[in-house]
Amino acid sequence: MKQLLFILLTAICLASCHSSPTLSPDEEARRDSTALHVALMPVHDCIPAYYALRMGIYDRLGLDLRILTLQAQLDTDTALMRGRAELVYSDLARAIFMQQDTTALRAVAATEGELQLITARRGRVRQLKQLHERMVAVARHSITDYWSDRLTDTAQMTRAEIFRPQINDVRIRTDMLCNGTMDAAFLPIPYAQEALLRGNNSNFTTRQLAPRLTAFVAAETAIRDSARLRQLRLFFQGYDEAVEALNKGGDHDTLMVLCKELFLTPDTLIDTLLRAMPRYTLVAEPQRSDAEAALQWLKTRGKAKKGYSTDSLIYTLKH
Repeated sequence: MKQLLFILLTAICLASCHSSPTLSPDEEARRDSTALHVALMPVHDCIPAYYALRMGIYDRLGLDLRILTLQAQLDTDTALMRGRAELVYSDLARAIFMQQDTTALRAVAATEGELQLITARRGRVRQLKQLHERMVAVARHSITDYWSDRLTDTAQMTRAEIFRPQINDVRIRTDMLCNGTMDAAFLPIPYAQEALLRGNNSNFTTRQLAPRLTAFVAAETAIRDSARLRQLRLFFQGYDEAVEALNKGGDHDTLMVLCKELFLTPDTLIDTLLRAMPRYTLVAEPQRSDAEAALQWLKTRGKAKKGYSTDSLIYTLKH
C-alpha cells in the first residue's frame, strides 16, 4: 500500500512539474496580439476555416488563429473597421463602400458565395413579377442587395416595386422567412437548403454567375506587415487543405458538431442538411472585372464617391 501511494505521489509530482504554467495577463495579451484574428460568418464559404482549426491543420502550419463568429456581414465589416480583426468575410461592394470611407483594406481572396432567393411556401411565387409589393429580406448595400436589383431589372420591374427590409442576421432572416414574416429572402448556403427542407421554394441561385462578389478582405496594415502577411498566406493554405479534405468526405462527426454550433439548425435536419451541402471551392484571386461591376452598381445607388477607383482594392497574396 505504501509503495502504491509513493508511485501515485511521484506521478502527481511529475505531472505538475511538466504542466504548462498559467499565463500571466500580460503574456496572454502578448500572445493574443500576435495571433491572426479573423471575423467569419457561419456560412458554407467559411466552413473550411472552422474545419481546419478544429482538425488541427492550422496548428500543424504554425498559425495561431482566433476566429470571431458573427451572424451578420455588417458586423464582420465593423470588426475590420474597428481593428478587432485583420481579415474578414465580406464582399467587394461592401469593401468598396468601406475603402472609400477611409478604411484601409484590400480584397485578397474570392469565394463562391452562392446565394439563393427563397420564397415562402404560402406565397406561391412562380415568377419574379409576383414579388410586386412583397417583402424580400436583404442586407443593405451588400451582395444580397446587388442581386435583388439584378432580379428586378431582369423582371422589368422598378426597384421600388418590392419592399426590402434590412435583416442582417442570417439566422433571423432564415427564421423570418420560414415562419412567414417575410415573403422572400436572399439566403446563403446552408440556410437556403434549410429553408427548402422546411418547405419553402428556391426561385434563383447565383451559383456560377458573374460577377463573383464575395471575398475575404484584409486590413491594409496586415498586408504591409511581413509577419501578418505570412499569417494570411498560412490561413488560405490551411483553408484550401480543408476544402480538399471536405470534398473527400471529411470527418463526419466534426461536421455534425460544427453544423450544430454554427448554424443553429434544428437537430432533426442536421444530417439531411449535411448531405445537401454543395462541394467546397478553393479560394481564388479577386478579379478587377468583379470589383468594377460592384463599383458600377454602387454608382447607380449613389453610393460611390466621385473619383474613386478600384485600382487599390485588390491584392494578390502570391506576390
